[in-house]
Amino acid sequence: MSAPALTPSTPSGPEAEPNAPNTRRWDFLLDIFAMNSFSWAVAVPIELVLAGMSWSEHLKVRLMALVFNTLIARPFSVYRNWVVNRFGGGGTINAYLVDTFVFVSFQFPLYMANMRLGGASWDEIATASITFMLIAGALGGPYGIYLDWLRRVWINNISPLLGKRAS
Repeated sequence: MSAPALTPSTPSGPEAEPNAPNTRRWDFLLDIFAMNSFSWAVAVPIELVLAGMSWSEHLKVRLMALVFNTLIARPFSVYRNWVVNRFGGGGTINAYLVDTFVFVSFQFPLYMANMRLGGASWDEIATASITFMLIAGALGGPYGIYLDWLRRVWINNISPLLGKRAS
């Protein structure tokens, strides 16, 4: 099995093909789609099965998450690209560790701030943070693989179709 790609975002600016739709706008939309679709896929078993939430509760939580994930999707990808460009490569284990580091280091401070703003005590934050670190540590690698896969699908399949329409 080959190593995950750990690719930076699709080219935009001078390195992009002329007339190609690989712009910052498409990167932004792809990042939003990736963050929200991955979050929803992960949340279904956690919220509906493990937590026993009703569909109504689940949908309310997911709608709130849609707003939050949309706001952080592009900054997360920019941060991931920066880390990957410096520490990526080196095989499957390195790719997994880099994505795990990126996911935890970006999401953990946001999670702590959200807990604090929600009125949690420092003891509650510490307890919840241990669980968060385990979950985020397990999801970082899969999210990176998913994001890279979406980028490859975009670059190889969708982007050329849109470029032909625009010509």
